[in-house]
Amino acid sequence: MRPAIFFDCDGVLNEEPGGHGVLGPDDVRLIPGAGEAVRASHEAGYLAIIVTNRAQVAKGFVTLAGLETIFARVRELLAQDGGLVDAIYFCPHHPERGRPGGAPDFQIACECRKPGTLLFRRAIADFGIDLGRSVLIGDSLRDIGAGRAMGLKTYGVRTGFACRDVERYPDQAPPVPDRMFADVGAAVAFCLAPAEHGQAGGPD
Repeated sequence: MRPAIFFDCDGVLNEEPGGHGVLGPDDVRLIPGAGEAVRASHEAGYLAIIVTNRAQVAKGFVTLAGLETIFARVRELLAQDGGLVDAIYFCPHHPERGRPGGAPDFQIACECRKPGTLLFRRAIADFGIDLGRSVLIGDSLRDIGAGRAMGLKTYGVRTGFACRDVERYPDQAPPVPDRMFADVGAAVAFCLAPAEHGQAGGPD
């Protein structure tokens, strides 16, 4: 069994554009060092897996075909720095129904939209991942909540939403990352550092 680093996409690997988010491949702009971070993960023996909410599909801003062009661009840019992604798992749903111009088939409550855990469970089933040595890196408290629900170490980054989206948890205490880092490069470097420093460390 191999460990994995689960990466959120926008705000972690790709810049968070705000507004309705990334709507096409031209909107993809990597955060500096993202490709090198993914490459370092692979070189250390980790699977590199992207897990991302894509409510733009349910809201009618992006089709599934359009989403594939976005992911192809993310992969292309990461690969320019040697960052190869093993898989991308995405949730196209949103629970808001009846939105004008939306895609009704995707306007549902689901278990895959983070902080739901279905995307992680699919990855584990597909790859036989060792959860005890795996990590999630996210910029949103939804990412952190999903990682915690799976028993993962959770590392937040100060890019994107910077794990400040406490408004998503009006009726309960928000989840707290195990550690915060400036960006994905710093988070991965910490993850891959020797285990005696108290973090995940590299695979055996």
